[in-house]
Amino acid sequence: MVGGRGAPTDRLPPAFHRLIVAWAASLTADGLRVVVLPLLTVTVDPSPAAVAVVAAVTAAPWLLIAIPAGALVDRLDPVRVMAVAHVVRAALIGALIGFLVADALSITVLCVVGFAATTAETFADGAAQSLVVRVVGPEQLERANARFVTTETTALDLVGPIVGGLLFTVSPTAAFAACATAYLVGAVVVTTVRAPTDPRPVAAVATSEQAAPGPSAPTDAPAESASGDRAAGVRRGMADGVRSGLRVLWRDRALRTLVSTVAVLALANAAADAMLVLYATDELRMPETFYAFMLAAYSVGTLVASFGLPWVASRYRGGPVMFVAVLGMGGSLLAVGFLVHPAAALLGYTVLGLAQGTWNVLSAARRQRRTPRDMIARVSSAFRVVAWGVLPLGATAGGAVAERWGVPAVFVAAGGLTLLAAVAAARSLLAPEPPARAW
Repeated sequence: MVGGRGAPTDRLPPAFHRLIVAWAASLTADGLRVVVLPLLTVTVDPSPAAVAVVAAVTAAPWLLIAIPAGALVDRLDPVRVMAVAHVVRAALIGALIGFLVADALSITVLCVVGFAATTAETFADGAAQSLVVRVVGPEQLERANARFVTTETTALDLVGPIVGGLLFTVSPTAAFAACATAYLVGAVVVTTVRAPTDPRPVAAVATSEQAAPGPSAPTDAPAESASGDRAAGVRRGMADGVRSGLRVLWRDRALRTLVSTVAVLALANAAADAMLVLYATDELRMPETFYAFMLAAYSVGTLVASFGLPWVASRYRGGPVMFVAVLGMGGSLLAVGFLVHPAAALLGYTVLGLAQGTWNVLSAARRQRRTPRDMIARVSSAFRVVAWGVLPLGATAGGAVAERWGVPAVFVAAGGLTLLAAVAAARSLLAPEPPARAW
C-alpha cells in the first residue's frame, strides 16, 4: 500500500461476516488437527523420522493438488466447494476416531488421513480466496485480509491448539470429536453466504474454442459421445486454467518475487514446524500442553500484527514493512535455536507470530491487487503450490537435520535461511509499490 493512504472506513458487507464465521469454525478444526495429529504421531512412533514423514505427507497436497484444485474452484460455486470440503474433512476425522477406538492406528493411517484432509483444505482455501474478492472491493482488501488473519490466528493458532492440547491430555478421542464437529459447523454456516455474481463468470475459464460443448451441440450426437466431449472440454479448460495461473505468476515481476520469497520462508518454517513438538517435549522437557502454548504465543504475536496493520499500512509503504517482517522471522527462529529455554521459546514464537502476521496480510493484499479478478482462485492456488509445495521438502529436511545435528539445529538453519531470503528480496520489497491491476 502506498504510504499516506488512509485506511478505508466503509463497513465490510454482511456476506463477509458470515464467511468469517464459517472460516473461524473450520480454522478452529484445523487448529485442533494441527496439534492433535503430531501429538498422536508421537504416541505411535516418537522418532524424528516418523514425525517428519507424517508432516511431509500431510503437506504434500499443496504440491500435488493445489493448482488443479484452484482451476476447478474457478469453474464451480465456491460456497458449495467450501461446504463439501468441510464435510469431507469431518468424515475423515470420524474415520480416524474409528481407528483410534479400535486401537488400529499406524503411521500409514495417519499419513493417509493427513494427506486427504489437506487435499480437501486446498479446495476450501481456494474457494475462500475467491469469495473474499467477490464480497469486498479492492479498496477494502487490507481490512478484509486483516480480519482474515485475525480470525485465522485466533482460531487456527490460539483457540484450536489450546483446546486441542487440553482435550488431548484428557482424551484423544474427545479432541478429534471436537475437530469433526467444528468442520460440520463451518459447512453449515458457509451455505448462508450469498456472494455477488462475478460480471465475468468464473466458470468461463476457457475460450469458446476450449469450452465444453453446450446446449448448441448437435442434438443427434450419441449421449456417450456428448458426455465424453463435455468431460474432455472440462479437462482442457482445467489444464488451461492451471497453465494460465502459472503464467501470471511467472510473467508478473512483483508476483514472481513474492512467490519465490514465500517459498523460501515456507521451506524454513516447515522444517521448524515439523520438529516443534519434539522441541517442546524432548529438548525443553515440558509437558505436551507446552507445545500448544508455543503455538498460542505465536498467535498472540499475529493478533497484535493484525490489529495494528491498518494503522501501519496507512502510514508506511507495504514493501519496507514486509522486509522488516522477514528479518523478524529469521531473528526469532535463530533465538529459539540458540537459546533452548521455555521463556526464550515463548518469546521467540511471539515475535515470529508478529512478523509472520505482518507479512501474511501485506503479501496477500499485494498478490490480490496484481491478480485479475476472474483468476483469483487459480492464481492463488498456483501461488500456494509453488510456495507451499516446498512444505514436504522442509518437513523432510527438518527431520534429517534433527537426526544428524539435533532438534535445535533445525531452528538455527531455518533462521539463517530466512535471513538469506530477506537479503534476496530486499531490492524488490524496498522499491516503489507495484501498481494494482484494474478489476
